[in-house]
Amino acid sequence: MSPTKPVHGDPWVRRFGRAALAPFRSVSEIADAIEVRGRLQRASATGRRIVVDDLGTGADTAVVTALVARALAHHRDDRVLAVDATDRFPTLGTRLDAQAEHALGEGVEAGSFELAEKSLDTAATGLWTVRAPQDDAGVHTLGLLPISRFFGVTLVAGGSGGTFVDAVAETAHSRIRVVRATREAALEVGRKIDELIRDGRRDEVERSVVVVFHQEKREDPGFDAARVTRIIAGSGAKVVLVPHDRHLAQGLAVDTRRIADVTHRAALRIAAEAVNSAVDVRPRPGGTEGRGEWV
Repeated sequence: MSPTKPVHGDPWVRRFGRAALAPFRSVSEIADAIEVRGRLQRASATGRRIVVDDLGTGADTAVVTALVARALAHHRDDRVLAVDATDRFPTLGTRLDAQAEHALGEGVEAGSFELAEKSLDTAATGLWTVRAPQDDAGVHTLGLLPISRFFGVTLVAGGSGGTFVDAVAETAHSRIRVVRATREAALEVGRKIDELIRDGRRDEVERSVVVVFHQEKREDPGFDAARVTRIIAGSGAKVVLVPHDRHLAQGLAVDTRRIADVTHRAALRIAAEAVNSAVDVRPRPGGTEGRGEWV
């Protein structure tokens, strides 16, 4: 059986129309694109760590992480690391078209980037990836932290409840919460956000980007995307809607030349919002960066 041929996220008519209208983009569109890219390229004195989780909704965090990682690697001058702690298929390695031969352990060599790189897989220019166990918090302290200093941005993709992801979240500078575009998922997200706010963690909510992701076409016909995004935004979180994309739905490697134009713009915005929140984090005097230490 021949391999599945990747399809485009946009039908050819839409691609043709977009190409024909490209020379006539408005000044505001161009200004918005420049502003988003400026936020993507913001630098910080130390590496930023961003957790990508699903808030318990079972959303595909790997594909969103791949989109964001590729956007960051393309626009930033420093290195980007994408860590797969999802334990699901398609894997982050598949989505990044990387071999994914290496798993992060507690004995990683971190004396230099050249030594650390031997424990990683190259996904693209400026982008590396590695797998990590869901339920080994020690790998965060003894494996991830020592090598994350070599990267401008480290993305960690996981679900909810894994001890590794929970450990990373304790020192994460911002979060991307991926949720399925269903009424059930929206209710779950509302409950989780309310719990965070009641627990005095409003700052964590405000430093989060909630990605409402249409994994399947018309997965829930009764889902009101506009209403849900408006309600979530009222909590202080940033909200980005990613409509169904035929290319992403194939489960193959993410090819940024084939994703829909709206998906491309959404990925840039997700990356920009997450980096912007991460760079703005400042530790309190005598405290450490991470959850509960924002000012």
